[in-house]
Amino acid sequence: MQPFTPALDDLLELLAALDRRLRPPEAGGRAAPAGDQLLQRSHLVEIYNEVDALIAGIRSVEAGYRRCRDRFTLVPAGCICTGPDGAILEANRAAGTLVGVEPDRLQGFPLQAYLEPGCVPAFRSAVAALVRGEEVPPQEFRFARPAGRTFPAAVAVRVAPDPGGGPPEFLWAFCDLSGQEEALRESEERYRELTENISDAFIALDREDRIISSNRAAVRLLGSPEEEVIGKSIYDIFPELQSEAVTGFLREIRESGRADIAEYSFHFRGREHTFEVRALPTREGVALYIHDISDRRQAEEALRKSEEQYRAVVESQTEMIYRRSPDGTITFANDAYCRSIGIPCGDLVGRRYVPAVPADDRARVRQHLTSLTPAHPAATIEHRVVMPDGRVRWQQWTDTAFFDDGGAVTEFQSVGRDISEAQMAREALLLANRKLNLLSDVTRHDILNRLNVLSGYLDLSREQADDPVLLEYYRREEDALREIRRYITFTGEYQDIGLSAPAWQDVGEAALEAAAGLVTGGVAVEVQVRDLEVYADPLIVRVFSNFIENSLRHGGGITRIRIYPEESESGMTVVYEDDGIGIPYPEKEAIFEQGFGRQTGLGLFLAREILAITGLSLRETGIPGTGARFEIAVPPESYRLTDRGRAR
Repeated sequence: MQPFTPALDDLLELLAALDRRLRPPEAGGRAAPAGDQLLQRSHLVEIYNEVDALIAGIRSVEAGYRRCRDRFTLVPAGCICTGPDGAILEANRAAGTLVGVEPDRLQGFPLQAYLEPGCVPAFRSAVAALVRGEEVPPQEFRFARPAGRTFPAAVAVRVAPDPGGGPPEFLWAFCDLSGQEEALRESEERYRELTENISDAFIALDREDRIISSNRAAVRLLGSPEEEVIGKSIYDIFPELQSEAVTGFLREIRESGRADIAEYSFHFRGREHTFEVRALPTREGVALYIHDISDRRQAEEALRKSEEQYRAVVESQTEMIYRRSPDGTITFANDAYCRSIGIPCGDLVGRRYVPAVPADDRARVRQHLTSLTPAHPAATIEHRVVMPDGRVRWQQWTDTAFFDDGGAVTEFQSVGRDISEAQMAREALLLANRKLNLLSDVTRHDILNRLNVLSGYLDLSREQADDPVLLEYYRREEDALREIRRYITFTGEYQDIGLSAPAWQDVGEAALEAAAGLVTGGVAVEVQVRDLEVYADPLIVRVFSNFIENSLRHGGGITRIRIYPEESESGMTVVYEDDGIGIPYPEKEAIFEQGFGRQTGLGLFLAREILAITGLSLRETGIPGTGARFEIAVPPESYRLTDRGRAR
C-alpha cells in the first residue's frame, strides 16, 4: 500500500498556485473577485470553475483515503501489506501488538523474519503461489515475538493488483489463536478429567478399531494398563466381539456420523455379562462408553419373575382387584373383576370404564374418593352396583390413592368383594330387631301400666294400715317398684343402640343439637368444632346430651362448657370440659359403671356403649376442683376433616 497523501498535497499546492495566478490581485494583495473585469472573459471563467471543481474532487478523494487508512489502522485483526518479495510495506496497530513491534518499525523488514523457522517454507510456498496468480487457502503459522515467545495465528492472504501495472501487493490478515489453543488445551484437560471420573468405561477407537485412549474404568475392565492396550485392536482384547453385529455397529457409527446404543452379552471373567455400549462418532473414529448392566438385567429378571408370581397370586384371589387412572382408564384388572362385569381383561385394560352405581349412591362414592389424601390414602366404602344383567348387588371396596410429589392423584387401586348376602342378612337382622323393639315397646308400656296400678294399690294399702311392720313392708315394695321402673326405662334407652347403621356424623352439629334440647340457663356452651366428622352411631347426640345434663345437674355452679378437638399422631380427641367442681379421682372410672350415681347411673354407661360400637373410647381426665373433662378418643380411620377433604 503505497503512500498517497504526499502526492495529493503536492497537487493541491500546484492547483492553488494556478488559482492565484488566474485571479488579479486586489488592493491589499488579495485576489480579485470573480466579477472583476479580467474574469468577465468567458474562457477564463470556465478555467477557474474547472480548477475549483478539481480541487473539491481531490479533497473528497483525500478524505476518503484518510478514512480507509484509519479503518486499516484501527481494524482489530492484524493486517500486514507486503510486496511480492515478502517485504513489509505497511502494518496496522493490531499487527504491531501481536508481534510486539511498533507498526512503523515493521516497514521494510521481511514478514518471514517474524515467523518460526519451521513455518518459513510454508510461507515461501504461499508467496510463490500468489505470484503465480493462485489462491492460497487460510492456514496456520506460528509467529515469534522479540522476547522469544511464540503464538499460533490463522492467516489469510489476498492479492491487491496495482491499477497502474506495477508490482502487486499482498494483504495478509491474521488472528491470534493462542487463546483458542489454551481453551482447546483446557477443554481437552476437562474432557480427560471427565472421562477419568465417570463410572463407565471409556474407550476411543480409530477407524481401524484400534484403541487410542481409555480411562481408569476401562483399564479395570480391560485388566491391563493403558500403555499395554494402546494401539491394539479391541477384538484382540475381547475376541467375543469379533462378530458381524459388533463390527457392523461400529461401521454404521463411523459412516452415518450418528450416535447409537446397543447391548451385548458374552462370557467374561467366569460369568455371563451384559454390557450397554453407547457409541459416538469422532474425528479419529468412534468413542465407546461401556456400562456393565449385568446386575440390572438380573434384577429386572428377578422383578419379572416376582411380577409373574404376584400376578398369579392376584389372579387367584376371589376379591375383585383393579387399578385405574384419575380419568377412569383401567391400567390393571384381575380375572375376578373382569368376570364380575362381563368384560375380558384384554378388552378392559387401556379403556375408560366407570362402574354403574345407582344415583342415590353416587354422591357418597364421589365424596369417598375425594377424601383420600397423601396422609390417609386408603378408605373403605359399601355401596350398590348395577351388574351387567341389571341386578343390583352390594359391594364393599377398599380404595387406595397414589400421589405424585405435588400431592396430585396419579392412580387408584380398588379391592372389593360382593357383600350382598351379608347385606341381606344385616337388613333381615335390622328388621328382626325393629320387630323385637316394637314388641319390647308394647311389653314395656304394658308393664309400666301394671306397675302404675300396683303403685296405686300400694298407696291405698298404706293409707289403710297402721301397723309399723306393714308400713315398712309397703315402703320396701315401693322401692322395689321404683327399681323395676328404672330398669324398664333403661331397656327403652338401651334398645335403640345399634338399631341404625353407623355413619359419618358431624361432631359440631351433634353437640349443638344436644345443647339445643336442654335448658342451659346462663351457662355458656361453646362448640369449637368445625368440619370434623366421626364414624359413629347416630345416638352420639345422646352422648353430648348426657355430658351437658350431668354438668348442669352435678357440676356445682358451672358457668362455661367447651367442646373442641385435639389432633395428634395417634388420632383425634374430642374434648368436653366444664368449669365446675370436677370428679374425684376414686370415681373417675366408676362413673361409667351401670347403676353408679345419684340419679339412674345409666347415662355415662350408655354413652360409653354408644361410642364403643365404632371403636371410639371414652374416659374422664379432669382435675378435681377445676372441672370435669371427658375425652372421646377417635382412631385415625374413624374421622375426617371435611374442610380439607381429608379422610382420616
